[in-house]
Amino acid sequence: MPKPLKYNINLLPEDPFFKTNTGRILSWSLNVGRYIVIFTEIVVIVSFASRFVLDRRMTDLNESIYQKQLIIESQSELETNFRLAQAKIQSYQAIEQQSNLVEVFPLLQQVVPNDFRLRYLRIQQNQISGESIAFSNNALNLFISNMQLSPYFDNISVSKIETSEDLSFGFAVNFTANFLTR
Repeated sequence: MPKPLKYNINLLPEDPFFKTNTGRILSWSLNVGRYIVIFTEIVVIVSFASRFVLDRRMTDLNESIYQKQLIIESQSELETNFRLAQAKIQSYQAIEQQSNLVEVFPLLQQVVPNDFRLRYLRIQQNQISGESIAFSNNALNLFISNMQLSPYFDNISVSKIETSEDLSFGFAVNFTANFLTR
């Protein structure tokens, strides 16, 4: 049996333009352009679909913020009362400290001798510190012993005793002590 004959009929003849370099570049750019267009369409479709997801998340977040805002607003009265209580406590502590300030002066008057001058005095919560001048050795000894013997002062510390440069006689003395209220 003889082999059937195959006929190859091409109804679209090849254009000789596509055999040139310019034709090949143009053919290649058309093929690549199709892929770029398809890729761009896929990106647009994905971004369009993700918009719905992102809109839903944004709606959920706004709703959550609104609910939390309502909770915070409902607690505003409690916060106002709490801040008012804090302010009252701070005022009380300031008044209490001022009462301690008033009490320390009579106590100091009992322990400071006549030949002893306070240059400055710093009074804190339950502590005093100061810089003073003792005009004689006896005044310095009397001040230190009076502070130690007083039931209202403890943790007495003398940090500096030196001759005073601005005076021709006397000692510059720095001290700290805790005081007890009555």
